[in-house]
Amino acid sequence: MSNSAEASSPLISVVTATYDLLSQGRQAGFERAMACMARQNCAEAEHIIQDGASTDGTVAFVQELINQAPNARLISEPDTGLYDAMNKGVAAARGEYVLFLNSDDALASDDVLNMAADRLRATRPAFLYGSTVQKFQSGETRKEKRMSVTAILQRMPFCHNSVFLRRDVFLALGGHDTNFRIAADYDLMLRLIASGYQGERMDDAVSLFWDRGVTQDDAETGLDYARVWLKFYDGFKSARNLTLEDFAEFYRRGHMPARLLLELLRRPDTPEPIKIAARHCLAKTLRRSLQVWRKY
Repeated sequence: MSNSAEASSPLISVVTATYDLLSQGRQAGFERAMACMARQNCAEAEHIIQDGASTDGTVAFVQELINQAPNARLISEPDTGLYDAMNKGVAAARGEYVLFLNSDDALASDDVLNMAADRLRATRPAFLYGSTVQKFQSGETRKEKRMSVTAILQRMPFCHNSVFLRRDVFLALGGHDTNFRIAADYDLMLRLIASGYQGERMDDAVSLFWDRGVTQDDAETGLDYARVWLKFYDGFKSARNLTLEDFAEFYRRGHMPARLLLELLRRPDTPEPIKIAARHCLAKTLRRSLQVWRKY
């Protein structure tokens, strides 16, 4: 199921996970994603569609679409969910960098892969991130503005689908931890920055997604973030008596307790990017402690 030339390895592998698109009524969204890839005209990119062994006709549907896409490959095999499919897609990728594109989203502009390729070739960072555009049913668009690795101890600092991540770095980190059903992307970015890898920012928007309203329970998201933090702060003296519910409360508040951040800053093994993030988070914690009118 391959239309990809083997003569030379691409610079960028775009990975799209699919499963039972037809039975979920998501054909149009996937066609839109394929169309945006076709418009890229980037000779240094391949597109891997990693399907989870769909049984509703999705495989034949996707194969028919990629017959006209010379740099696309379809792989269909069982997986345990979205993040496992992404891991499998990266394992099959031949590019030096990987970018994840959801099956019903798109790239933000028709030349973003070529622009990213120029930057990646020039500096070869561990990761390169850009902003994300959100499009509403009204036709209005909104470009993400809050992008900074200094926010990594509070939230996802940038959209998972707007990061070009060096494939060898992804593999060295062990990929997505599939124990996290919702926050595996955040866990990966936290481990990436905590491991000392250096990234760069590009001003251009990378991905575009259509607003679908509330798609998942925020409480469940908070609990999965809490599980990530329980793992990250394991062994910290100041976290010894903190529970999953405590960390979920920190998620709702948007900041960590000062004692935890101070211990993180004092630890000699804390990499500089995490120290910068801890100082940023500490400043926010102290500022909010003075805002007595806030609920969180």
